[in-house]
Amino acid sequence: MEQRRVIERHGVSAMPEHRRTARPASVAWVLVGSNLSLSATVFGWLPVTYGLSWWQIVVAATAGTALGLLVAAPLALLGFRAGTSNTVAAGAHFGVRGRLVGSLIGLLLSLGYTAVAIWTGGEAVVVVLARASGAVPGAVPGEAARAAAYAGIAVLVAALAVGGFELISRISALLVAPMALVLAAGVVAYAPGFDPSWSAAAAGRPSGASAWILALVTAGISGPVAYATIIGDYTRYLSPRRHSAASVVWSSAAGLFCGLLAPTLFGAFVAISTRAESAYLESLVRAAPAWYVPLLLFAGVAGCLGAAGVPLYNMGLELHGLFPRTSRTAGAAVATAVTVGLVFAGRSTVGVEQAVTGFVVVLTVLATPWAVIALIGHLRCGRVYDVRDLQVHNKSLSGGRYWYAGGWNPRACAAWLAGAAVGLLDADSPLYTGPLVGLTGGLDVGFLLSALVSACVYLLLGTGHRAGEPIPDWRQTYLWPAAGR
Repeated sequence: MEQRRVIERHGVSAMPEHRRTARPASVAWVLVGSNLSLSATVFGWLPVTYGLSWWQIVVAATAGTALGLLVAAPLALLGFRAGTSNTVAAGAHFGVRGRLVGSLIGLLLSLGYTAVAIWTGGEAVVVVLARASGAVPGAVPGEAARAAAYAGIAVLVAALAVGGFELISRISALLVAPMALVLAAGVVAYAPGFDPSWSAAAAGRPSGASAWILALVTAGISGPVAYATIIGDYTRYLSPRRHSAASVVWSSAAGLFCGLLAPTLFGAFVAISTRAESAYLESLVRAAPAWYVPLLLFAGVAGCLGAAGVPLYNMGLELHGLFPRTSRTAGAAVATAVTVGLVFAGRSTVGVEQAVTGFVVVLTVLATPWAVIALIGHLRCGRVYDVRDLQVHNKSLSGGRYWYAGGWNPRACAAWLAGAAVGLLDADSPLYTGPLVGLTGGLDVGFLLSALVSACVYLLLGTGHRAGEPIPDWRQTYLWPAAGR
């Protein structure tokens, strides 16, 4: 019997069949448990700062999450079919070197969401302890206290990420029930101040349709799209011998929809109840009844384990994919240090609202065309992958059916560049406004334009796959040579 591993040492090599023992429900629990966190509620607070009321936020968040799932949920099949991460599997469409585009996007997305989780957890600790010590309301906690809180949270999530899939899935499943109770108790705690008709003053901010579309992206579409490069990290543990593709897609969709929407709506609810136009966590702690303050502390610390652990785990894998000689563990350690530095840099240079909104808008525009191309390529290649040829770059080799032109598929890369460029030109955020925004009526529809342009260019240019070339059955290639590792 194989000795149980305390630390997962498997990188992005093809997952051997004997290790693909997870169930679709396990993936759903990871997706739910990693998102039922205080950090995920920040994305419900953002639309409040745009001046939207409760029902406007509900519609934007629900519609945006559903739209994002149309792209993200089917991409769960990349890792499931290829037995590796989504970015490595996308090498079938972008080229075994061109898939580094997806790795860089995944790194940036994971870096941003990990930073938000560590910031939220650290701020929750500092603000709650400040209230417990009787500090003057509105007083700014010392930077030393913040640094200690951020470092403590970072160490916890780094340990979880280094542990790997099995540890993350167990912790995420354990967190679902207590975090659901914390959120439910929060509805009771903040209900007296809730007014669905209230909206924040939107002076100097987007208004009307512009604000609603911005909420559609930040509180809805961005969540599922952020998982487009990540979700294969977990579905690669599902065996095609025992599970159907439909069960993988539906479990992923259900986990993302419930896990993302519930904390987002909770964040909007409590932000409206506490009139949190700014200083979100301070407003929550200040308005909370005494009995709920310890629960906020629990939500800030325990809740961010999955919220930061999942993207941090992904960063370790992506760094291992980019630099095959670097272990996943070392990659996770480097990613943790960079993330903590990013948290401090973001706090000192721009406000939290501007920083989070800016990175969400820009990275959604970059990730959406990549996801669309990967999905089209997956459908057109017959949903079958040559497991060996996908690993050419990781083995420091060359050639194979996914080599294209020097390891890059010019058609897919050109389609992504075209979509990303047009999307960025029409993006509108507190940190950046593209020159095409005026041509679209002042509306930020960059995410939509990037998807349409990349899809059209990719289909017009052709996928670049060699027609009529049979792909070996995955059962014949799965034991190559990663099974002995």
